[in-house]
Amino acid sequence: MKIILAEAKEHLMSGISFALPVIIGGSLVVAVAKVIGMIGGVTDLDVYANASGFYHYIYLFQNVGWTAIGLLNMVLAGYIAYSIAGKPALAAGFVGGMLATDTNAGFLGAVVAGFFAGWLTNVVKDKVRITGSAASSVPLIISPLITVGATGILMAIILGGPLGRINISLLEWITRMSENNTNTVVLAMILGAMIGFDLGGPVNKAAWMAGNALLMSGVYLPAIMVNVAICIPPLGYGLATLIRRNNYSSTYKDAGNGALIMGIIGITEGAIPFTLHSPGKLIPLNVISCAIGSTITILLGAYEIMPPIGGMYGFFTVGNGWAYLVGGIVGALCIAFGANALVDFTEEEVAQGGTNDFDVDISFDEIEVNFD
Repeated sequence: MKIILAEAKEHLMSGISFALPVIIGGSLVVAVAKVIGMIGGVTDLDVYANASGFYHYIYLFQNVGWTAIGLLNMVLAGYIAYSIAGKPALAAGFVGGMLATDTNAGFLGAVVAGFFAGWLTNVVKDKVRITGSAASSVPLIISPLITVGATGILMAIILGGPLGRINISLLEWITRMSENNTNTVVLAMILGAMIGFDLGGPVNKAAWMAGNALLMSGVYLPAIMVNVAICIPPLGYGLATLIRRNNYSSTYKDAGNGALIMGIIGITEGAIPFTLHSPGKLIPLNVISCAIGSTITILLGAYEIMPPIGGMYGFFTVGNGWAYLVGGIVGALCIAFGANALVDFTEEEVAQGGTNDFDVDISFDEIEVNFD
């Protein structure tokens, strides 16, 4: 079971890695278009859909971004399938992802379609054998017919409706939470804690995908909570190396410089080298600090005005952008002071005679740090 779960996690992470540029690029384009409109006093570019002139072209540019965002489910499902079974699974995965969008099955439907398309493609490759001159028809005709057809039936007829209802119910529930101040705070705490838990792992990516899947439906607030939390761990450890330099080996000081940059642009994996030094102490610190940062952002009144973009510089896509900055900085300072109080990052130099090179080996079952 552990092997199966590890493989499933790998395929899901692969699909998400291919989907990242789609959602990030699309959000950036929409944000730029909306900022241009706001500079000119236009808050809704949709009114220029059938007009002419400058803002009509800005409206068309905005739609480029929305088109990219709309590809999320298709790319996710397609590349989950690709990770499982290679190129022959792409067609079925893409079709399944599009049907997930069309049936409102959303992110859940895309994941199901991707795994089914990949599994079925492997079955067809293993079981369907034709010899002789017709052998070439298997990858070109028979496999696409079976995989695309079966995935289409699964998503359009069997699971599309039920998954669509589940997805819509979840969307309505989170939308109601976003409209209630108390529930919004709870949601911010949960999403922030998930982001800080495994720094790019499945729990982190589940929260990220939840925020960005909702973004496709016009619900932007959860994405704001997620985006600010992503910046906190790397920014926190980067600040920690500046606040108390003598608590860090030269290796960690160098890593801190990179962590600062990754915190600003929103790459949470920049905190991994520090967290692995003492995961028992630092994982809870990451979870608490990210939850605090996201919660402060919401309590100070951050609100949605456009599809938010990640990174600390994403504050300009958030209403009350100063609240976004304050939440991120406070969460980062919690990690900075907490890490310096809890952990001595010079231990590896003492134990290994001053060597600074280290290898990190991460498995699904355990976390192991080996210093060479």
